[in-house]
Amino acid sequence: MVKNFVRRESYITILGWMVTDLNLKGNELLVYAMIYGFSQSDNQNFTGSLSCFASWTNSTKQGIIKTLKVLEEKNPIEKSGKYVNSVKFCEYRATPIGFD
Repeated sequence: MVKNFVRRESYITILGWMVTDLNLKGNELLVYAMIYGFSQSDNQNFTGSLSCFASWTNSTKQGIIKTLKVLEEKNPIEKSGKYVNSVKFCEYRATPIGFD
């Protein structure tokens, strides 16, 4: 069972350009908005777990893995990772978006 990370007072922000310019919808939109919200400064990445994403989207970990792969392929996010005690921890950040 997935731990629920969503509290009543929690929120994410979806900006109009995420829909109009990036053409995101559904879980891609929600996951991107979460990553974007945590990667606003140069030295900060989203380090949440698959369970955290799954809670926010009412999805499964397997579904989130697919969503993250699609977002990486579309290029609005970057993935990096590091090993701590032989365990890989993934980090995500929104790629810079250029607007005219």
